[in-house]
Formats: sequence, C-alpha cells, structure tokens
Amino acid sequence: MLLIRPFDPWKGELCTCPTKFTLNPYTGCEHACLYCYITSFIPQAFRVREKKDLLRRVYRDLQSFPRESYLTLSNSSDPYPSLERDLKLTRQILSWCSELGVPVLILTKSPLVCRDADVLSAMRSAVSITITTPCEEVARKLEPGAPSPRERKEAIVKLARYGIPVVLRLDPVIPGINDNPEQWKQLIEEVSPFVVQVVSSTYKLRPDSWKRIVQVFDSAKRYRDDYCEKHGNSLYLRREIREHIMGALRELVKSYGLPFSSCREGFVTWNDLICDGSYFLNVRSQSKKSSCK
Repeated sequence: MLLIRPFDPWKGELCTCPTKFTLNPYTGCEHACLYCYITSFIPQAFRVREKKDLLRRVYRDLQSFPRESYLTLSNSSDPYPSLERDLKLTRQILSWCSELGVPVLILTKSPLVCRDADVLSAMRSAVSITITTPCEEVARKLEPGAPSPRERKEAIVKLARYGIPVVLRLDPVIPGINDNPEQWKQLIEEVSPFVVQVVSSTYKLRPDSWKRIVQVFDSAKRYRDDYCEKHGNSLYLRREIREHIMGALRELVKSYGLPFSSCREGFVTWNDLICDGSYFLNVRSQSKKSSCK
C-alpha cells in the first residue's frame, strides 16, 4: 500500500490545487486545533504516532515518484510534531527528496522546521506556516497544543533568511473568533517583509469540530445559521459572507505588495498565484537553472 498518494482523494469541487502528491509521516496531530477536520476520519486524532515501517515504504514510493509533480508534507497532520525532534523521520524524507530531485512543499505550525533549513535551502522547497491569529490568548484556546504565534513568526523570519520561500496561511477564518481586520493588519505588517504569499480560507463546518469550537468560544454560536452551503462533507459560510471576508483580507494583503490566494472558496479569479504556494517551487527551479548557465 502506497504512503505517498495523490492529493485530494475526495476531489473537492472547489479545489484549485495542481496535480500533486501528499505524505503524512505521522498519524495524528498534537496541535489539537478546535477546527481540525481529521477527527472525523482518524481515530485518536490528537495522539501522534509513527506509521509502521515508514522509512522503507517512503523510500520505495520515492523511486517511482513522477518527476513533473511535487510532494506536500503534510495535509492531514504536521510533519514536525515533538516526536520528530528525536525520530528525525521528516528530515530523512527531505534528504531523500533532495537527492532524488523531488520538490517539497511543507505545511506546518511548528518552528522545528527551522532545524531542517540547511536541507530545505539546498533543494526545491517552500514552507507554508499557518498563523490563525496574532493574539496569544485566542491562539491558546483555538490551537491548545500548537506553538505560539510568536514562535511561528520567528520561524518565518529564520526560514526567509535562509532564502527559503515562506507562505503565510491565515486560515481558517472563523467569524466571531479570528475575523478581526485590525489583528489581520497587525500580523501581516509583522511578517510582510519575510513572506512571499498569503493564502487564506474560511472555516468549513463539520459537526465534531463545531462542537469543540462552541464549547470554548460562545461568541461563535450566533453564526451557526450562516453555515448553510454544502460542499462535500462540510458546511460553508454563505457565499456573500465568504466573499466579504476574503475580499477584505485580499485588499489588505495587496496593500502590502503581496500576492493573495484563497483556498477552496470559489473565488478563483482572485488568486494571484497557485493557491498552495507551489508557484515558488518553480521559481526556485528556474533561478537555479539560470545560475548554472
């Protein structure tokens, strides 16, 4: 059974990602974010464990990896849980990808990614770091097991200084919790010199995650009726609400001279670049080719 698989097995109708592959070195995620969707299909979703015989299986899969594509780490977990400090599974996988010429897009909330800046800076790579809010108090409630926003901002700066393209993911935006434009401005102003793109999306309601959210944030309850547009297994905010939120954020991002993209929102014409940050894998590739001439 393959561990490296095509992305988006559900073939979401609003997904605008290019063809790519994904790998989760670990099962489960210790961040325990209230909005996390993996609790709907992964048992003990907030307990991290290593996949059985991981490295042998990944090495096998990489031998036949299509060279015209790229790999994302990780879409249903974080490739840098605390276990990674000792196990170094993600680092080994990155080393193999570097040797084999497989481009890698990292998705993480962990500053531990900076440990691997030496490998990432020597290969075709980009890193997306999610910061849902600059407010430490809100973040502790919303993402109780995740590193603080301050730590994540510091990671962005460190990676950028290595020349690694860093994308800010400001998502999911949840009305009544982290949809404050002043806080958006505070965050983007701090990181704008160090990121190459901002990607955002709104919260997609599923019963299990919604139950966790309203238990902690009573302010979110009054927006329940706004989630009435069904796409796949999730309820979306009404289109006009999504349009208002994404439009305001897009305008702010572009005022700082940064490209903006939304993820699975239905506003494709607003996307300045590929929605997942993979544009910068190609940019780095072309830059390296030019430097070798």
